[in-house]
Amino acid sequence: MRHGAAFPTPGGLTFNSLPIFTEGVSGWGRRGAAMASLTYLSPVPWSDDLCSPQLPLASACSAVPTWNPAGDAAFALDVRAHAGGAWTPWVPLANWSRRERSSLNGRAPGIAVETDVVTLEAPGEALQLRLRDGDPSAVRAVALAAAHTQSYAPSTQRDEHSVDLIVPRLTQYAREGERGWCSPTSLAMVMAYYARRFDRADWRLDVPTVAARVYDARYGGTGNWAFNVAFAGSLGFTAFAAYLGDLEQARCFLRKAMPLVISYSWGDDRLDGAPLARSEGHLAVLRGATSQGDPILNDPAQPHIRTVYPRAQLERLWIEGSGGLCYVVVPHELAADALALAGGHA
Repeated sequence: MRHGAAFPTPGGLTFNSLPIFTEGVSGWGRRGAAMASLTYLSPVPWSDDLCSPQLPLASACSAVPTWNPAGDAAFALDVRAHAGGAWTPWVPLANWSRRERSSLNGRAPGIAVETDVVTLEAPGEALQLRLRDGDPSAVRAVALAAAHTQSYAPSTQRDEHSVDLIVPRLTQYAREGERGWCSPTSLAMVMAYYARRFDRADWRLDVPTVAARVYDARYGGTGNWAFNVAFAGSLGFTAFAAYLGDLEQARCFLRKAMPLVISYSWGDDRLDGAPLARSEGHLAVLRGATSQGDPILNDPAQPHIRTVYPRAQLERLWIEGSGGLCYVVVPHELAADALALAGGHA
């Protein structure tokens, strides 16, 4: 599984220092014939030359790799892909450390990194990471979320029971002049939720602290998906990005008392009650759903934070805007359930 054509073979989920591995192809199918895959490895079986196993791409042309650092470890990551029967060159993905982080936007024939998304010129079979300037113990987990872009089809509500998790409310306007802190604010809300639930004061951090720890120097902002996930991972969470098929799949997480951070956008598209006229990319916490199926969000841009949006509107903006991307951030105790749900195994 180092440089050959074989993919990792799906296995069981085990914990307490034993390997965790899950690889699933979602069957939720709310994007036509869409297929979404999630691969998660912990611990990471790095090769002698510090390459990860090949991570399946399910013929996708784009993917979001994420990682969980071990505490304050510092390292760099490169990435390459197998597409069209050949490997692309290695390109730089990111530098990570407590002091400073930067996406590297590496480019080569057939592959390009755009902040947190790896894009290919042709459908890919696999992606591989390479650890640079760091020890193998610096990265305790890696994950890869991949999906095909498809047209949106509304989901059908299958559960008429309401759910509303008590997620602390925080505003993205915690510091005067800052307007782009929706991602770290949403992450801070989820971590604070688990801080209360699991009695972990170290997970309760203010928004400026989280924003500083996820800031991407090259991108010049705090919205790098991988960096938000990585910071949560550095605090001991199992954290990864995933593509979900629709709000019904997301609701499965809510029934297990796991809020999600979802990414969506709108412009001339209608979102009743939106806090801004438009957004090219906004993140908020999905905390619940009404009995009618309308999503309940902690929207960090809203004056009162907790907001109910029309189901059809938000679901479409989420699926069309980001492909259904979300941050899954859970304590170790909930990792098995979260990984199973993200793989489409409700």
